[in-house]
Amino acid sequence: MHYNLLYYGINTSFCTSQNNNVNIKDQYLSTIIDYVQPDIFTVNELGRGEANADRILNGVLNAGDESRYSRAAYTNTTNSTIVNMLYYDHNKFTLYFEAVAANILRDINLYTLYYNDQEGLEAGDTIFITAIVAHFKAGSTASDQQTRTAEAQAAMAYINSNNIRGNLLFMGDFNMNASFELAFQHITYHPNEQIRFYDPVDQPGQWYNNPAMAMYHTQSTRTGSHACFVTGGLDDRYDLILASHAIMEGYMGLHYIEESYHALGQDGNRYNQSVIDPPNNSAPQMVIEALYGMSDHLPVVMKMQTSQITVSTPEYFAANGRFVFNNPVTDRLNLRVSGVSQPMIISVYTLTGEKLLSSPAKHFLPGEIWSVDLTGLNPGIYILRAEGPMVKPFSAKVIKH
Repeated sequence: MHYNLLYYGINTSFCTSQNNNVNIKDQYLSTIIDYVQPDIFTVNELGRGEANADRILNGVLNAGDESRYSRAAYTNTTNSTIVNMLYYDHNKFTLYFEAVAANILRDINLYTLYYNDQEGLEAGDTIFITAIVAHFKAGSTASDQQTRTAEAQAAMAYINSNNIRGNLLFMGDFNMNASFELAFQHITYHPNEQIRFYDPVDQPGQWYNNPAMAMYHTQSTRTGSHACFVTGGLDDRYDLILASHAIMEGYMGLHYIEESYHALGQDGNRYNQSVIDPPNNSAPQMVIEALYGMSDHLPVVMKMQTSQITVSTPEYFAANGRFVFNNPVTDRLNLRVSGVSQPMIISVYTLTGEKLLSSPAKHFLPGEIWSVDLTGLNPGIYILRAEGPMVKPFSAKVIKH
């Protein structure tokens, strides 16, 4: 889950201790967290200072008998009044690496976690996931859009130059009115296709002020007037979670669950209306009221499942019965295609998602063998993936001796 918390724990001339009271916000946030139970929770607009980060951790996430959440390190290299943060269930994940990927206006944070699967850890077969969390420049002027483009370019350059691949999420308040903004295009159509991000609900086009996009709007939760909250009803799709190809297709151990992505509290009947009026039955009423009171944004939520990608010896049969290959591999990988001839590409990846080699795009005839020399690869575990227009993609792990 990703959520813009609207000046959490900090007062301004317009967001005061009266109209944006942090004690009341804690109650609202507790209701939302109890309902969603996120394993990974990222936020924007956390008021600066570690005390605010700890307040959510200890007073909301780990309140009462709960003790399963941890948080990332606090960063604020630009001395902004509002910052990002990652919280995670440490029973399921361990924080492996964190960095500031860019800091043009505010920090764009990068967090890498690994899944606490004991068998996988012992086998050196760990599932990693990296979340990039950004709060892009607001505004619709040419200058605002140029700043967002610079932010997106800096973040993607960090990902590319540091060879960050595999299970990636780009999460945050993008502050963009449409998918054709240059910043969004740079993230989703980056020249290096290995680091492109995808919209799980695949909704390109004009988001702002478009009733056809009502199901996906995340701001604003209120109509009328309010000194702190942006009002006018829901007509912006600012808050997004984008996912890498590895997550969308599930070949690096984590797989997006179809139709799980949604803006919490959004039922498609909110266009230029509030989250509470007309009556909203998309979640329990206390959750709807908490969303109304907590922020002028709705949180976005998506689900993933761990994939069971099995290592077997001496042969591996894909679920569709098309492929057989030697496993473990000493020198050469020999893959035989069985069944009907189909056009496909067969590739070998590292566990972090870097493509090492691939076959030509061709029809593999029944019984034909694709043989490739792997002597140049270090011993370890790699991922073999087959895909094509007429082939249901499958992935398998290969042990290289």
